[in-house]
Amino acid sequence: MNTGAFYPQQDDKVLWDRLREGDREAFGEIYRRYFPPLFSYCSRFTQDAGLVKDTLQDFFTDLYLRRQSLQTPDKPKSYLLVAVRRKLVRVLGKTPRSQELTDTEAPAFFLELSPESYLISRQNAALAERHVQQTIARLTLRQKEAVYLRFYESLSYEEIAEIMQLKAVKYARTLVYRALTELKPLLAGAETLLYSR
Repeated sequence: MNTGAFYPQQDDKVLWDRLREGDREAFGEIYRRYFPPLFSYCSRFTQDAGLVKDTLQDFFTDLYLRRQSLQTPDKPKSYLLVAVRRKLVRVLGKTPRSQELTDTEAPAFFLELSPESYLISRQNAALAERHVQQTIARLTLRQKEAVYLRFYESLSYEEIAEIMQLKAVKYARTLVYRALTELKPLLAGAETLLYSR
């Protein structure tokens, strides 16, 4: 069923309702709106872009085929992140034995600072970048994922807990807090590199 004129400014819940009714334009807008952030998120678990694209294509195909049985989620973005994460974990062969993954069970998660996130003088760029990446590498896989969801995707702690299948919201807060606590003194060294000459 196609309901005719469609506007990309529409609310996610309206799009979702239209998707459930079989509106292909609504499905297309959900796909356009969410494929890039889902691709970016999944790419943090594996650097195999082809695998990520295939997984997302399968995910969206399944979503469309199951559209009539879907409920309209309160937070569609969180729902999609939860669902695609589960699918990717299965594809990567790391199906969890329990609801909550430990760091040793969690799939790899790559977190890098974007080039815009810090300004580095040309002379110290390589040294400072290496220091920052080494600092981030010290975080646990779960901390990296929580930091990504909180600061790159701007999600609430409740959404992070749901996506990461944590037993309570406080665990999401703890992951982010501990990551920031670890990063603060280590990044002070990068700040020194940025301003030294």
